[in-house]
Amino acid sequence: MSAISLTILGIVAFSLWIYFLWSRRRFYKIAWQLPGPPSLPLIGMGLNMMNPETLLPYLEKISEKYKTPFISWMGINCVLYVNDPNTMEKVFNSPHCTNKGDFYRFMSSAIGDGLFTSSSPRWNKHRRLINPAFSRQILDNFLPIFNTEANVLLKKFGTEGQDGKVKLEIYEMLKKSVLEAACQTTMGKKMDFHNDGSAVIFESYNILTEVCARRMLSPWLYPDILYQYSSLYLKQKKVVNVLFGFIENLLSDLMTTQDKSADEPANTDNNDNDIFVKRKQKEIFIEQMRNNVNQGQFTWKDVRDEANVTIAATFETTSTALYIVCLCLAMHPESQEKLYAELVEIFPDNSDTNNIYHEVTSEHLQRMTYTETVINEAMRLFAPVPVVIRRAMADFELPNGVVIPKGTQIVMDIFNMQRNKDIWGSEAHSYRPDLHFGPDAQLKSHPFAFVPFTKGVRMCIGYRYALMLMKVVLAKIFRNYRLQTDAKIKDINVKCTISLKLHKYPLCTATKR
Repeated sequence: MSAISLTILGIVAFSLWIYFLWSRRRFYKIAWQLPGPPSLPLIGMGLNMMNPETLLPYLEKISEKYKTPFISWMGINCVLYVNDPNTMEKVFNSPHCTNKGDFYRFMSSAIGDGLFTSSSPRWNKHRRLINPAFSRQILDNFLPIFNTEANVLLKKFGTEGQDGKVKLEIYEMLKKSVLEAACQTTMGKKMDFHNDGSAVIFESYNILTEVCARRMLSPWLYPDILYQYSSLYLKQKKVVNVLFGFIENLLSDLMTTQDKSADEPANTDNNDNDIFVKRKQKEIFIEQMRNNVNQGQFTWKDVRDEANVTIAATFETTSTALYIVCLCLAMHPESQEKLYAELVEIFPDNSDTNNIYHEVTSEHLQRMTYTETVINEAMRLFAPVPVVIRRAMADFELPNGVVIPKGTQIVMDIFNMQRNKDIWGSEAHSYRPDLHFGPDAQLKSHPFAFVPFTKGVRMCIGYRYALMLMKVVLAKIFRNYRLQTDAKIKDINVKCTISLKLHKYPLCTATKR
């Protein structure tokens, strides 16, 4: 190649680089206004944040060193870090910040573009169509299923726990109960996970969230062409095939019926029709999806995507939150005894062994105020979704007057905000339900200082579902058993993989009341 050609190529490359920098001048300006930790060219803070096991402690450390909110970089993405309630409120309530961050495309490419990952206008349409499936009236219809699955769990406690003589893997038991309830209440299908081999499903969900998180934290894997040659991609491909097969199995009966109904006249005497009519009266998630397909609102691919994400989100976050509540109560017997006193008042007669399976009703749930207090305190300490990322769809102004440019990725560190001593006091890292959430709580925190299900326009669609299921299961467990563990709060180490995970899941003993 001649010297002239090399010179021309150099001039073109330099011009493109200057244009690239000029097109991003507003990001550099905001980085000067809100300075954060130094970043490397092209990879940003990738080397410091690539490990999910150390991510949350690292974010806590840099948030103490730099005034938040501050700007940093992940790859070439401009990132606004937020861990204060005033900015959280501004972001969650802004119509310009409803879209998830660009990093979530890694998850949507793996399991489908459902409500958890989708952006406007797709998200607006799907949320509007799916909302009725999570109304309070529909959720009340799920209570018999919640009760049944909690009763199965109690039987396992009795047979496997041997009245406190054997330590139980409570997390594994809860995962089976929650996944079974999720499949029945959203898909209308009983799977019998308690007795059937379900380890491959649990492991697949676990691997998938970790793979997606590791890719989010590794800027060099952002380009698809590079990611496809990585070991993470091979893991993802394997577990995605497992999960897609699982979802296809859940949808198979409904899709077969849909295909038949397109070719056959309606028959009111048909047993299959009778089954679907009964299910339709409840308007469960999958029935509403089927109606949306019939009306041309959804394709079957949309249904698969939403089913996959709904099952994953319900199972991953709720089972972890339930386990954390059980673990915190096992570590704090004084709070457990106070909860037991509330449950004895609500369910007074337990002398007959048959009464171990009290039917929890919606009226009971409304009376379970301390139950909700212990749930909230556990979710404050261990946020089920520790970090949420949004994308600024337009310029918007922060509470401090600084204007954030369109395209900025906004990382909201819920985990560390909910443990911040400036907000929650000197015992922010301790499990103190009455201090932080009791009726006589000494601290009246900012309304956006506690956001386990986020808040605002894009608040989690399933938060009522999760709270109802947790209350039913906790009522059954702690009305009938006393949990104990050798673990301590200070010894619990967490990792950030989309949803919260623990390094180790301590065992507990269950002694009959």
